[in-house]
Amino acid sequence: MKPNLYICHTAYQVLVDLLRAGRCACENGPHTMVLSASVPDTAALAARLDATGVVKTVIVEETKWPGTVTGLFAHQRAARAFEKLCGWKFDRAAYENVYIHNDWSVLGRYLQDCHAGYILCEDTFASTLGPDQHLVTDQRAAPDFAGKQRTGKGYLYWGDSPWCAKVESEDAAKCTLFPASRLVTDSKRELLESLTDAEKAMVRSVFLTQPLPENAAGATLLLPRSFVEDGLMTQAEQNAMFKAVAAKYTAGPLFIKTHPRDTTDYHALFPDAVILERTMPSEVLNFCLPFKFARAVTVQSFVLRAFTAADEKILLSLEEAQALLN
Repeated sequence: MKPNLYICHTAYQVLVDLLRAGRCACENGPHTMVLSASVPDTAALAARLDATGVVKTVIVEETKWPGTVTGLFAHQRAARAFEKLCGWKFDRAAYENVYIHNDWSVLGRYLQDCHAGYILCEDTFASTLGPDQHLVTDQRAAPDFAGKQRTGKGYLYWGDSPWCAKVESEDAAKCTLFPASRLVTDSKRELLESLTDAEKAMVRSVFLTQPLPENAAGATLLLPRSFVEDGLMTQAEQNAMFKAVAAKYTAGPLFIKTHPRDTTDYHALFPDAVILERTMPSEVLNFCLPFKFARAVTVQSFVLRAFTAADEKILLSLEEAQALLN
């Protein structure tokens, strides 16, 4: 068996594909994982991924090729331009399967230019089963859609390209977007719920950059978000509010996992807390830690909606959190 190629644009996609690659043994060396430079902390993440021995990484800066090419031999000319500017060349013969989650990206267009026969994976959990699929239906309503599908000229996304071989779904039997012949079930829930201790340890080695405390009994997880970025308060006001929230609800060791857009220095704000990487997928918390939190607390956020790694979940409104300052 040849190695697979996995193309990732988010930390969630990296998590899923690392685990899938680890379960797909290859006698011809590690699988290849292409990381778009849009993935936060790309270089450091790539080094930790390489250290697992499961994948070897390639970083591609897609913004170096932001455009498209039209006219005679457009696909071939566009592919050559991408390879020259972005520094990576795709060789279909080198890979067993080619997986990508975002085929509307520059890398997705490049795969179409190369007639790659790729497998489109779900961008986020169970995204093919969501009620709002207007991007797909709007694309199919365009007057040039049938011509693009028939000739392969131009780009089509979200699995509609003739150069997309299969589309993955959390549950193909429930997906109505594509005919059954084009769908394949690949359940990420089943994958994450079946992790071995070794797989969990591998995930932690990639997404945690500091060791966990030996004793985390009764730990509290604070999940802040940036109200400063949303223009709702100053940094000083936000700092004071989250310190008040932590003082009110912390029992046992304090862990903090913030939103990727939040640039607050939580190490300075909570010097005794364990600060988890802001880019870490929430699935690491739910499935890959060696313990469960006693309590998880957030303010005016949906982050706890699918959170399962705490015995008690506390959602405060902004007004309730601000009232703790009085």
